[in-house]
Amino acid sequence: MESEAGLLALKEMSSQGTPVEIIEGDGDNTLIARLKSQCGLSVVKRLDKNHCVKNIIKTLYDLRNSKVVKISNQIIQHLSKCIKYIFSKNQGDKEGMRENLVALVPHQFGDHSKCHGRFCGYKRKPNETYVHRSLRYKVPLQDPLLRQSLDDIFAPIIAKSASYIELGSSQACEHANRETCLRVPKHLHYGESESLDFRVKATATFINEGRKYLSEVK
Repeated sequence: MESEAGLLALKEMSSQGTPVEIIEGDGDNTLIARLKSQCGLSVVKRLDKNHCVKNIIKTLYDLRNSKVVKISNQIIQHLSKCIKYIFSKNQGDKEGMRENLVALVPHQFGDHSKCHGRFCGYKRKPNETYVHRSLRYKVPLQDPLLRQSLDDIFAPIIAKSASYIELGSSQACEHANRETCLRVPKHLHYGESESLDFRVKATATFINEGRKYLSEVK
């Protein structure tokens, strides 16, 4: 359904002379394939940062729920913070992105051989006792089974690290969807209502002009 809506939107934009070169979204390439096969359009796909982070965090919670190894919410929250930091600080830096992702798991277990001073306090101040402030008891993790599980999770992420150096954001689209749902609730049927068009256009006007459009309606 999403690919169908995207296809219709891009066809309309193309017919109006609006060029589309980049699409931001999740890892689903269905729309890209349909644009190329049905419209002859070749566009660049940028992964959405929030989707990427959420997918990784979901994998970590799945690991916790599997009960194969013990991993606390505190550890997951700490890793998610590190992932967000790595993604934010290495935009446009292919080598830096890969190096930081490679060092992420070993760093949590006290292995700083792959770390860089830019991100690792141990490397910046080797003569001082380093503490993991966000981990329990402020000490590195110890469980070898947990490390192996985390290595397995991050191996495919490291393998495609180059795809994370130009992340986009679909936040504006998510915001538009939410505003539309406020005026056209999904649990109510507006598909055959004459008010549907006005409700959607009111949403677009609100996003583009702000609340002041209400006082200008005559």
